[in-house]
Amino acid sequence: SLVAVPRGSALRVPAPQDGRALRLFLHWMQEKGQRVDLDLSVAFYDDQWRFVGLCDYTRLEWGGEAALHSGDLTSAPAPHGATEYVDLDLGALRASGVRFALPVVLSYNDVPFDRLPDAFAGFMGVERGARARFDARAVRQRFDLAGDAKALVPMIVDLRTLRAWWADTTLPTGDGNHSVWRHKEALRRLGRDLLDAFQAGDRATLWDVACWTAAARTDGDVVVRDASGAGRIYRRAADEPRAEFALRVREGWEPDVPAATVPDLAGRRVFAALEYAELPEAAEGTLYRLFPGPADAYGLGRRTAGDLVARLEPGRP
Repeated sequence: SLVAVPRGSALRVPAPQDGRALRLFLHWMQEKGQRVDLDLSVAFYDDQWRFVGLCDYTRLEWGGEAALHSGDLTSAPAPHGATEYVDLDLGALRASGVRFALPVVLSYNDVPFDRLPDAFAGFMGVERGARARFDARAVRQRFDLAGDAKALVPMIVDLRTLRAWWADTTLPTGDGNHSVWRHKEALRRLGRDLLDAFQAGDRATLWDVACWTAAARTDGDVVVRDASGAGRIYRRAADEPRAEFALRVREGWEPDVPAATVPDLAGRRVFAALEYAELPEAAEGTLYRLFPGPADAYGLGRRTAGDLVARLEPGRP
């Protein structure tokens, strides 16, 4: 996937704005002599997980254009394949009583995803009314469809918190002719139960892991940079336990140097954990990032979330 996150992680989705929409996309291509009909669909539920509507090949518009489907494609011959889109106006959906949106990829004619030479889905931010096309620059998440599955729920979008909870969960299916309406009760249970587990409060976050790693593996400054680019610098005292230092950083306690700019990193070794790979160039070090950016070209050693967790193993150098 474009953004490698473990199941249960929460990604930000674009906030509702006039003229903007969250565009879901699905692309697939079939083998010669094969016909594969995939469907991109969305089920809508209120804050009590009551089913309130859907947008799919049976209903291309819902909620007064709060959700718009590009149209049903029933085959995807090479070389171009087929692409479907669903545009979601998050503000209009909320005004219509929607709290949760569950995108679903269904194999209508029951062909498993692993029988396809190419199949992927994801989401991006676009202007409302933009023509149905794929803009790689606007993509926020992209993932491959794989495995012996015929129905996939990639994420659960909470319109109140504007978080997309990464589910990456397959749905048991029958013998074809799949639709959101047919599976709406199973989707309700799946979404409710997964969010109950994801939001239980006893799961470490990537922020936790980044703070623990920084506190454990550096004797230099730890710079926390907010969305505006402003930074706060934390410095561990000589007699301060690393666990207590990590707590100060993680909880955002009073910094040692407030309102600081990011220091010049030229010639320095760094550990960087970023949402977007945007960083002054450093000489060497390691990088974890969610979204790609200029820092990908700096030659820093790339790390995954699993790599960071593994390095926290007791006794590991």
